[in-house]
Amino acid sequence: MRDDMDMLREVSSIAAAHGSRALSEMLGKRINLTMPNIETVDPKKLKQQIDDARLVISVGSKILSGITGSVVLVLDEKSAFELVDMCCGDSGKETNGLLTEIGVSAIKEIGNVVMGSFAGALSVFLQNPVIPSIPTLTSGPLQDILRSVTCLYDGDEYVVMIEACFEESERKVKGGLYFAIPPKTMEIFQAACKKMLDDI
Repeated sequence: MRDDMDMLREVSSIAAAHGSRALSEMLGKRINLTMPNIETVDPKKLKQQIDDARLVISVGSKILSGITGSVVLVLDEKSAFELVDMCCGDSGKETNGLLTEIGVSAIKEIGNVVMGSFAGALSVFLQNPVIPSIPTLTSGPLQDILRSVTCLYDGDEYVVMIEACFEESERKVKGGLYFAIPPKTMEIFQAACKKMLDDI
């Protein structure tokens, strides 16, 4: 199991690096990325396992083909507003604590590009198209956002949750990219890794 997790961490690190590079190119800023953290969670007990009630804004996609899973880009509210300001200037600024329509569109487009780059890197590794759905924007406590992702897999004994954190140091924009997969997707990654080793 440890070898499987190390393999998944390496693949996720490469995919997250593609996502952060896409964000860096959009902003024209350097993005620092941490090594992904991986843990297994029980979909029915996620709130107890991830006790984090921070209010966040998220953009999420369900994987439609290639594998079963979900990808979510999460930003705290301050970082979301800073990110919109960097992309849109005054036209995207919040009104009474709310994002404008332009701001919402910008966050969704950023999420779409980052998650698309992440999925593209997974496609290369798996040699099979990994296509995310149209992104949806939601806000609320982090544990509720992640619960909404893992509840898709309530029938599974566990879900593997991969988290990669990033930061733009100049304006302190911080966020996380979460990748949630059920056991059957782990098996797909294991088979792809074995094939790659056999081909060497």
